[in-house]
Amino acid sequence: MNKKIAVVTLTWNDWKNTIECLESIFNSSYNFFDVILVDNNSEKHHMDKIFLWADNKINIKDEEFDFNPNKNLEIINVHKNHIIENTGQKKIFLIQNEENLGLTAGLNVGYEFILEQDYDYIARIDCDFIISKKYLEDMKTLFEQDSEIAAASPKIKHAYLRNTIWWAGLNIDWSYLKFQKTMNLKKKRIQDHNSFEGVKETDAICGCCSFYKKSALKTSGLGDEEFFLGPEDIELSFRLKKVGKILVNLNTYTFHKIARSSEISGKFKRSYTDAVGFLLLIKKIGSFSDKFFGYSYFLIRIPIYYILKIFFKRDKNLVEGYIKGCKDFFLRKY
Repeated sequence: MNKKIAVVTLTWNDWKNTIECLESIFNSSYNFFDVILVDNNSEKHHMDKIFLWADNKINIKDEEFDFNPNKNLEIINVHKNHIIENTGQKKIFLIQNEENLGLTAGLNVGYEFILEQDYDYIARIDCDFIISKKYLEDMKTLFEQDSEIAAASPKIKHAYLRNTIWWAGLNIDWSYLKFQKTMNLKKKRIQDHNSFEGVKETDAICGCCSFYKKSALKTSGLGDEEFFLGPEDIELSFRLKKVGKILVNLNTYTFHKIARSSEISGKFKRSYTDAVGFLLLIKKIGSFSDKFFGYSYFLIRIPIYYILKIFFKRDKNLVEGYIKGCKDFFLRKY
């Protein structure tokens, strides 16, 4: 019997990239999956475009794209506790939230729905990703080869620089400088070559494109909703490692449209949520020394950011977002 995969994709005011993402998913070589599309209260015209694409099986894009969707593709509105009767056909099940719950809580709505259904694996594919044709098949095969795997991510390439790697695993030094190692994570853009092959253990998955054994995610617990968005994946990985192996599969890949979330939400919001998110990470999984050095590090940077803004014309939105994020965290207003 073929294993059934639930692909969860979160969308918010980004119809064009969402459609391109869905097209790549439905062009997969593996056919036993459904898509659970979670809409975080997008403006009406964004969802109208997605409905139009799904209803008419058309390609709403400026450039050509090789895609031939399944004739039985349909969008179904679902509610919590609604039971899906799987027919073996590929479908999109749409969940529409009444407000923007943020990335983590929005995804959890999809996960909770999936956990009630008859799926074996969960693939999170953010709407600014394009997956390769064999991605779902390759990840499923990897999990079937080792029952101890809890979660994995692929090699992630830059969508516009196709031979450039954006992410290929993460090694964190879990010392008192963990906060600094994490804060200074700059996903190196390096040329892809044959040394980036094989399957390796990693300290954290890259949440924006990740693959889970359903039972492992159920055991570890879902995303921590105190994180509006990143680095919720590092905190979740911390819990998943207690359940099973965390791997990066360098034998398969996806493409990421870098910085799309910042363009959609704005630089201020992104800078704000990044500051709050990393401070939350220190709070939740850091040792006493992590908290002492980590909190000090963030506080010291506040006057530095003011100087950068005034004298070096650092982007006002980035600076003010960071400063407000720090203030709100320490005043517990986030």
